[in-house]
Amino acid sequence: MMNIFDYIKLEDIVNFTQRLVQTPSESGQEKAVAQVIAREMKRLAFDEVQVDALNNVIGRLKGDGTGPSLLLNGHIDHAEPGAMPEPYSGKIMDGSRFGVPEPVLYGRGAVDMKGAIACMVYAAAAMKKAGMKLKGDVIVAGNPFEEESAAQGVLYMLDHDNVKADYAICGEATNLNVYVGHRGNAEVKITVKGRMSHASNPGRGVNAVVKGAELITYLLQHYRLPKHDLLGDCTVTILDFVTHTTRKAPVVPDCCEIYVDRRFLPGETQEQILQEFRALIKQAQTQISDLDAEPELTKWGIAFYTPPEELIVQKLRVARRKVMGEGGELAAWVFGTDGAFVADRGIPTVGFGPGDEYFAHTPEDHLPISHLEIATKVYAQTILEVCG
Repeated sequence: MMNIFDYIKLEDIVNFTQRLVQTPSESGQEKAVAQVIAREMKRLAFDEVQVDALNNVIGRLKGDGTGPSLLLNGHIDHAEPGAMPEPYSGKIMDGSRFGVPEPVLYGRGAVDMKGAIACMVYAAAAMKKAGMKLKGDVIVAGNPFEEESAAQGVLYMLDHDNVKADYAICGEATNLNVYVGHRGNAEVKITVKGRMSHASNPGRGVNAVVKGAELITYLLQHYRLPKHDLLGDCTVTILDFVTHTTRKAPVVPDCCEIYVDRRFLPGETQEQILQEFRALIKQAQTQISDLDAEPELTKWGIAFYTPPEELIVQKLRVARRKVMGEGGELAAWVFGTDGAFVADRGIPTVGFGPGDEYFAHTPEDHLPISHLEIATKVYAQTILEVCG
């Protein structure tokens, strides 16, 4: 009997991941890495390969149309390297420095998420090499602009590239566990107004910075946040505190802005969250004299949750069990992903990827070598479960 895993070679996946890591691709600069992926898809005999105007790279294996289609999806940009040493080396090194008892592949974007892209490409390629007859299409897509925009790349792909699927897997790092979603993130700007006066006579004014600081303390102490068994507790934290006083003259500042991050659950609305902030400010005004503040929403990253009984969750857990011996516990990402925007288009989406999200955007960006082989096998087995 044919074994699809015989067509998955770890050395090939590692080499491809290294080439991706060695190709810098900060947001807005993904053209080179998109071309690397497209050339590899063509070399591996994908039925269709395209790179669109935004550098979404999309490869397809065509099914006969009698079964469901599956989208394997991830982003191809990465966070800026910062002070990370040799960020584009793609070195294989001892993982003990990261607490990993095996070799790892190191470099910016390794875990977030070029390793997963390589695994998805080679999982689909294994179907082609094995001559598998698929009932539904398999689509492997790498999207740009994930790190610095509200899903500009993936939304462009869904709107302009005729990418339709019955189910999807988001390959962001899950440490080889099955993730069913994540919280959303709302950024709220609170404008605090005071009254200007000469700094030598502060009692004549109302110091917006002082009032803002008092409001922050009240907010963090009194905001009661919802919880979810799988997606985790919602959180609120301060992102920035800005005053526009130039200090050319000694004046009490009459305005400041507080930027707040509020993580939220599916079903919570923009107006609901804004109303919570308005209510908290109103409560704070009973404790803080001369407080004048108004919230407004400045960013909105959507949440998503795919119930465990959804077919794609079950199929992925079956595939994981066949490869790893167990279906694994269900969990959720701490951060947000493009998978939320895929799910928002009505495509049931589940998460599975190599590497630990804890190391994303850090100088320790790395991926255990064994995860590359395991993730590729799980993706390939899931393709068989859904489309085979």
